[in-house]
Amino acid sequence: MSFASAFLGLRENDTTEKRIAATVESVLQSISPECDVPDGLQNVRSSNLCYGVPMQWALGDGAQSKRTRGVLRERLTTFEPRLNTLSEIDVVENDQENSVTFVVVGTSQVGSDTEAVDIEKRLSRMDQHVDNGG
Repeated sequence: MSFASAFLGLRENDTTEKRIAATVESVLQSISPECDVPDGLQNVRSSNLCYGVPMQWALGDGAQSKRTRGVLRERLTTFEPRLNTLSEIDVVENDQENSVTFVVVGTSQVGSDTEAVDIEKRLSRMDQHVDNGG
C-alpha cells in the first residue's frame, strides 16, 4: 500500500488531476507559520516550515485575497511538481455559507503527457475544512 492510498485516500489508478487536487486540498488546509525565509535558502523554502497558506485568506479583503493567491501559486509551484503551468488561481467568496472557493486552472505534466487541470476546493471560514462537493 502506498502512502497516498493509506493517508490521502488516493488509489494508484486515480487521475493526475485528482492527485493534484489532493495536494491543493492539503496545502489549503495547512496553515503556514509565515516565516520570513530568504530566497537563497531553497531547502528551507521547500520544507514543511513553508508548507501551507496563511490563515488570512479567511479575512476576505481584496489585498489579502491577492496575497493569498500569490502564496498559493508559490506553494503549489514548490510542492506540486506535476503542475506544469498555473494559468489562474481565483478566490470566490460565499458570504451566505461563510466559505471560500479556490479555483486552480493550469496544466499538468506527467512524463510526456500534458493534461488540462481545473480544480475547485471550497473551504469553510470557520474551521478550514474542505467541502468535497466542490
